Amino acid sequence: MLRVRLAALGASLALLGAHHRTATIFDLADAVGKHAPAVTLATSDGPPVAFAELRGKPTYVFLFASWCAPCKRALPFVRGDFARFGDRVRFVGVDVLDEPQAAAAAIAQTALPFPVAIYPIEQLDAQIPPSVQLKAGAKYHIPTDFLLDSGGVVRFAWHGLAVDEAGDPVDVLPSFLAKLGIE
Repeated sequence: MLRVRLAALGASLALLGAHHRTATIFDLADAVGKHAPAVTLATSDGPPVAFAELRGKPTYVFLFASWCAPCKRALPFVRGDFARFGDRVRFVGVDVLDEPQAAAAAIAQTALPFPVAIYPIEQLDAQIPPSVQLKAGAKYHIPTDFLLDSGGVVRFAWHGLAVDEAGDPVDVLPSFLAKLGIE
């Protein structure tokens, strides 16, 4: 009887382990109001970025891809916000949903003035099947932006290019930073 119970407990633990997966950069969207999940990404030109360890000052995270037209339209805002807030806010870019070679080329072409990590499409697809990604709504859409407070808590997440009533792109980061007391 004890063997049967131990076997059942072992099977239950194995099933629980089977459902556990490593967090993806997109899981920041599920962490609004919570500390950033344990996601560490290599950057193109510096030390890795461990999102769960980002503390000390607010962090803005910009997810983009080389082929994404709305991402390209957001880049002037990102650059302008870095020029305005870069001394008070940590900026991190993440090229997502690209092949590694395309990501490297996109990072070189965009020449963002802050660290940029690569999260290859193969890595995401290995963890989250594309069919699940398609059914997940806006979670896997880009551009996607996140704002973490100085304690590492994800405070805001927004998906897609923000536009006004006329359809013109709008820079929303300053309004979210103002909610954190940064003008």
